[in-house]
Amino acid sequence: MDLTGFYAVVSGINFTLLGLWWVAVKERPDVGVGTAAGRRRAYLVALQFLIPGTMALLAQAAPQEPLIWRASFTIAGLAGALGSALLGAALARTGQRLIGGLVQWLSTAFYLVVAVVAAFPGTLSPSAALRPLQIESILLCLLVFLGVHAAWVVAMAPQTSQDPPR
Repeated sequence: MDLTGFYAVVSGINFTLLGLWWVAVKERPDVGVGTAAGRRRAYLVALQFLIPGTMALLAQAAPQEPLIWRASFTIAGLAGALGSALLGAALARTGQRLIGGLVQWLSTAFYLVVAVVAAFPGTLSPSAALRPLQIESILLCLLVFLGVHAAWVVAMAPQTSQDPPR
């Protein structure tokens, strides 16, 4: 199964969402640029679109060379896990415990599965119905879903006393 079209769409969607997030941060200074904590949250949300978009872009670079997507997905999976854990903790500190927990645990777990599937594709049963790159595509969809929710929560959260204006 050729997933080139899927990954082309996913990369386009993620970079579009990243651009929209940048507009939101610029238009609403209280979302990201007003405090150090706000800037950190804005950056961590941006990673929720930048990492999957880059993964999808690199999956198209040389689809016939598995080492390229495997290396990029392994590195991106580890970076995404760290970014998701940090974002989840940052959201929880603003009182957004539910979405903070979902991002922290689900996104982090999904990113770690991305890294494991990419690094050790042989761990999957050869008779598995889905190939490693297909599993990664499902995980990317789930990660984008959670990233959009994280962006919504950060953009709609009221400014906390922990984040006074500069």
